[in-house]
Amino acid sequence: MKTSTKAGLYVFLIFAVIYVIVRFSIQAIFVDINQMVLAVASAVITVILTPQRRVIKKQSGDEIQLKWVFSKKVIILK
Repeated sequence: MKTSTKAGLYVFLIFAVIYVIVRFSIQAIFVDINQMVLAVASAVITVILTPQRRVIKKQSGDEIQLKWVFSKKVIILK
């Protein structure tokens, strides 16, 4: 599996897990919330919390980095 495919899969899985957690958390806090507002709010918060994928070109080949918003640590995928 290519590194870019693996990184995309990781980002998608992290997005899905964070989305489910945020959606049920918001639904538990605001019981009478509209379903459309719930989905949009969950998606916006999840996009902010999901790691960003960056491709760094090096002499040895491409390196993919996952960077979180609230963490200074960078995850490197080779």
